[in-house]
Amino acid sequence: MAALSKRQQFLFWIVSATVAIAGLVAILMLEYRPPAGRHAVYVIGIPEEGAALFFGEKQCAICHSVNGRGGRVAPDLGTIHPGTPATAWLTTVLWDHAPGMWRQMRPGTTPQLSQEEMAHILAFLYQAGSADTAGDPDAGQRVFAAKGCAHCHSVRSSGGKLAPDLTRIAASGDSVAWMHAMWNHAQYMIGPVTRELGQWPQFKGNEMNDLVAYASGGGPPRRPASTDENGLRGSAERGWQVFQAKCIQCHSVRGKGGHIGPELGPDHDLPNTPVQFAAVLWNHAPAMLEHAREAKMAAPTLQGDEITDVLRFLASLRYFEPSGSPFLGERVFAERGCARCHGSNAEGTREGPALGAGADAFTTVSLATALWRHGPAMRARAEQLGIPWPSLEATDVGDLISFLNDPARKK
Repeated sequence: MAALSKRQQFLFWIVSATVAIAGLVAILMLEYRPPAGRHAVYVIGIPEEGAALFFGEKQCAICHSVNGRGGRVAPDLGTIHPGTPATAWLTTVLWDHAPGMWRQMRPGTTPQLSQEEMAHILAFLYQAGSADTAGDPDAGQRVFAAKGCAHCHSVRSSGGKLAPDLTRIAASGDSVAWMHAMWNHAQYMIGPVTRELGQWPQFKGNEMNDLVAYASGGGPPRRPASTDENGLRGSAERGWQVFQAKCIQCHSVRGKGGHIGPELGPDHDLPNTPVQFAAVLWNHAPAMLEHAREAKMAAPTLQGDEITDVLRFLASLRYFEPSGSPFLGERVFAERGCARCHGSNAEGTREGPALGAGADAFTTVSLATALWRHGPAMRARAEQLGIPWPSLEATDVGDLISFLNDPARKK
């Protein structure tokens, strides 16, 4: 090959550098582009991916169902309503019930889960467990009378005629339509209702669920048209956008936002089911609208799936990692029997390996993955040693993670 002239060499390096830079930019764009349709920057894991694993490759649905879809050998996991923080609650449920599951499986058939897969499945179970429990129609009829709804509304033409028949709202079985009615129309109802009844009625416990059951005729809930085949509806990511546009002027999250209304961060107890959330919106509507008037702000109207998206966003805040204390974690580690095999400082013994976080710190998801992956061998070893399977509580998880991640422990 003939030697290149200096000019040709210069042009060659310019072209090469341009191609290299273009390639680097393309890689970075692929690496950091926002994922399309992703549910959650805020929820660890993607519920849709978890559903695909649950019903597909990992074959969890052979034994378990979720909201009626799947096997009948084991409990329906759609009926669970996770506590707070949800990842810790789900991890402890998985841990406490795992020995029974493993006994039902043939040796070597336990599905293996990576951390990413575990995150997706936990996110799916968390969102799938946000369905409302069925109400009692007879109790709902009593609520309808006791709360004064019958003064203005009717149900199947029985009751007042001043406002719409509630059957029209509840007939579709769409809890989102009920949430819309409870919020979007509340501002027009406060004056007439308080004048008629002398007060704004409050709903507690399952009263709102019972009222919906009565208004809908007591039939089984039907899946709204915009849910997918797994019953998933709403997006935490979209909900954050709606919250910033319509809610953050009055409410804050972790101190960021307005202070006219209460802080709505993870420490604020809010339901993550639609009908229960509708009850909260109804109960607080007079105060919220009064604060908005004082601030000379219009009450926001939520359209389409916006109210569901906001609910998903607020629920996602209570899904995050728990905080904890390494000192309490050390005590939990001993009291739950972990130190018996792994050593008082998790340094390892003849019975069990050392538990180091490695290059990455422990998280609830990585802890759940490790417990699931190594659990069958741990259970077998515990039975050999005559050690009962330890139970965990959701509040233990944050303390255990803090203990295992504590730099002082490694010294």
